[in-house]
Amino acid sequence: MLQRIQSIFLLAAAACSGATWFFPVRTLVVDGSTVRLFTYGIEYDNGVEVDGIGLPLPYYILHSVVAAALIVSVFLYGKRARQIRVVRGTWIMGMLIAVLQYMTCNSMGAYFAYGAPAEGSYGISFFLPMATILFAILAERAIKKDEDLVKSADRLR
Repeated sequence: MLQRIQSIFLLAAAACSGATWFFPVRTLVVDGSTVRLFTYGIEYDNGVEVDGIGLPLPYYILHSVVAAALIVSVFLYGKRARQIRVVRGTWIMGMLIAVLQYMTCNSMGAYFAYGAPAEGSYGISFFLPMATILFAILAERAIKKDEDLVKSADRLR
């Protein structure tokens, strides 16, 4: 049911996961030029892709899969046990993505700091996977609470 609180949490988690497409994960300033790490690649501030460096994983695909699974789980409200498993899988995958993204950010910072001093800051897309995890866990708890309520009502019959 779309009016349930877990649906709001699931849609918020999907929105956070999908928003990683639009914001940088990390920004570095190296010798006066700005380098931005996005989930789809590494670019200079003028939008030109950095040559010779690629992402080890296609993070944009992973974030899209998580967002799609969260949206699909909204419509699994009739099968709460399956919905809980899907949501749990998405936040576990979100944790894995967050760890790998952190490792990539540190690797990119070390790569650019090798030749010249580099100052960097984390962007909003660095923190969005953590918000996705939080909303997914809150949704899982709400689904579990609904499941327990239904089971208690079945015992009363």
